[in-house]
Amino acid sequence: VVSEGGWHRGERAMGGKHSDDETPPNHSAHHKADEKGENGDAEHRDTVEKNAESKVRGRRGGQQKGDGPGKPAKKPWSSGLAIKPAEVLLAVLVVCVGFCVWQKQAADAKVALCAQRHERGEYEEALKLCHEALVSYHELNELSKLVGWWKYGGILNGDVAQTTDNLGVVSMNIGDSQVALRYLKAALAMRMEKLGPDSLDVAATKDNMGLVYRQMGDLDQAMSLHKEALAIRLDQVGEKDLSTVQSRTSIANVHYQLDDYDAALMMYRRVLAVQEELLGGDHLDLAGTLQNLAQVKKHSDLNASWELYERSLAIIVGIYGHNHQNVADTLHQMGGVQLGMKKHDEAIETYHQALEIYSSLLGHSHPDVAATLTYIGEAHEKKGETTDAEDFFRQSVEIWDEIGVHGGERLALTRAEAAKEYGIVASAWGSFGG
Repeated sequence: VVSEGGWHRGERAMGGKHSDDETPPNHSAHHKADEKGENGDAEHRDTVEKNAESKVRGRRGGQQKGDGPGKPAKKPWSSGLAIKPAEVLLAVLVVCVGFCVWQKQAADAKVALCAQRHERGEYEEALKLCHEALVSYHELNELSKLVGWWKYGGILNGDVAQTTDNLGVVSMNIGDSQVALRYLKAALAMRMEKLGPDSLDVAATKDNMGLVYRQMGDLDQAMSLHKEALAIRLDQVGEKDLSTVQSRTSIANVHYQLDDYDAALMMYRRVLAVQEELLGGDHLDLAGTLQNLAQVKKHSDLNASWELYERSLAIIVGIYGHNHQNVADTLHQMGGVQLGMKKHDEAIETYHQALEIYSSLLGHSHPDVAATLTYIGEAHEKKGETTDAEDFFRQSVEIWDEIGVHGGERLALTRAEAAKEYGIVASAWGSFGG
């Protein structure tokens, strides 16, 4: 702001310089006016500066206290990271779901490994793996009921039922029939409730229960269960299905155990015809049925039985090669046919081939080795070679004693003798699911 005195000074400067003795009129007034103007300017500038300073302080104070005019105060950087309750709940839910998925995958892997161990005959290890998987499935299934799946029996009800069924099959193959039956009855109850009485899964469990009853010697109950399973499968998938073939094989095996060889032969032939149509001529299941037919033919036609075994052996060797337990089992059966034909030398040679494979795969102290030594001794005895026969009998007894088995239980433990009693292993050891 410029005062009037300032403008007067400017005019005076433009008018020129006066001498000392020359005093302009109203000099005092002008001088006082100049001083007043200068003092006014200074006071005014001070006031303006103080007002400006006050405004700046006011703005700063308002920004700090949040109650003054001007721009709103900035929020601290941490306020943008605040987590709401809904976000916390979502994070917990994601972690829980991830953990459950991991648990499910781990249980699935154990079931797959259990199936492999079962296929190899490592039943104790298979039992352990299946039990661990069942515990995981059951816990996850119960958890799923808490979040809305209770009305459906839980989201993993099917996995619980299948693994329970698997445990029944493994327990049966270990020889614990009562435990196997408890598992299978539990699986059947779950499947009946969840899927109804006409489900294919219900048929599979009934077939497995039939196998346990056969193992226990209750052939009537076994036949009833196998026929129920067959009826379900015929209704659901028809005649030309492998599950239907499985039920017919089980029924034929019971006929064989009941010494009803004609009925067994007729049923095995129906099975063979469907398998050849569905599987071709070089499948392991086909080899199993050929052996079942050969087993029945042992009672009426040894030459036909031998030819059927030869066909079966060719398929098995083509699949597994020569050094496999199924090959040894088949050779063991073929040695029995030769023994029945009184071809003692050929029988001894065939039994030795089986013995070599059993020993290399299973070790010397195994029931299959002991059983084969017994049959070699029998062949020598029928030839009149008593000393050689006694030597093989002695070796067999030493193995049985070493593994702690005595008396009538001996031959019942061998896979080869089980095949002779119940039908081929491939069709008699239970339906194992994944």
